[in-house]
Amino acid sequence: MKKMGQGVEIEDVEGFADIAASYATMLELRPNLGNVESFVQQVIRQKAQGYRLTAAWSDGEIVGLVGYRSQESLFYGRYVFVDDLVVNASFRKSGIGALLLDAARKYARELGCKQLVLETGLQKVLAQRFYFREGLLPHALGFIESLGDRTH
Repeated sequence: MKKMGQGVEIEDVEGFADIAASYATMLELRPNLGNVESFVQQVIRQKAQGYRLTAAWSDGEIVGLVGYRSQESLFYGRYVFVDDLVVNASFRKSGIGALLLDAARKYARELGCKQLVLETGLQKVLAQRFYFREGLLPHALGFIESLGDRTH
């Protein structure tokens, strides 16, 4: 557990109750999440695949989250990918995002990874500024295709 001024603690989210408690905060980043029960089941499935969820707690409430996982590719070698990083709107600009990102960095270093990788929306200018301040640099442009009803 890592502490910050004003009673903020950083610790891994474990167990059904804490995963459920993280739902409202994650909803700020992922507004298309289903209900809390489906969210908990999704996180449990992802945790079985190596996903970690770390929270910033203040006065017994989750005020920020970072979700990340170890991966390996021919391009990056072994690296940690940050899937989710969110701080409640009322706690932004307080250093919590940096602490959460540090938790992912620490995990990456413990695994011997040389890279920390994340993606952010092109429209998320404030997030991009934060990442620049944190020393992350743009490296690639991601593409996505919805495979819903397409057959080619």
